[in-house]
Amino acid sequence: MATISEKLKMMREKAGLRQGQIADYLGVSQTFISKVETGERNLTVDQLENLVNLYGYSLAAFEGIEQDVNPIQFAFRSHDVSQDDLHVIAEIGKIAINSRFMAKALEESKIG
Repeated sequence: MATISEKLKMMREKAGLRQGQIADYLGVSQTFISKVETGERNLTVDQLENLVNLYGYSLAAFEGIEQDVNPIQFAFRSHDVSQDDLHVIAEIGKIAINSRFMAKALEESKIG
């Protein structure tokens, strides 16, 4: 099973973003992000939540609970993405995650 640091790196790469962009988004240094991705440093819960919203995952992805993780896919050139864009993408991610949760809860209430 992948560690949190390995999952974070995979999520960032899958999103097509660079460490520097993530560092700017979180207000930390690129070196800090590099150390997070190698397991030398840890994120705060707020930082982790901001990243999973940006990447389109939920925190449950780190617990191995989610079986069918489908991150949100955006078509963009990562070098053209501004910090404002990243914040909007994260908000959309949060909405999508909540929508998936609600749809699953509705489905389970119909079955049960």
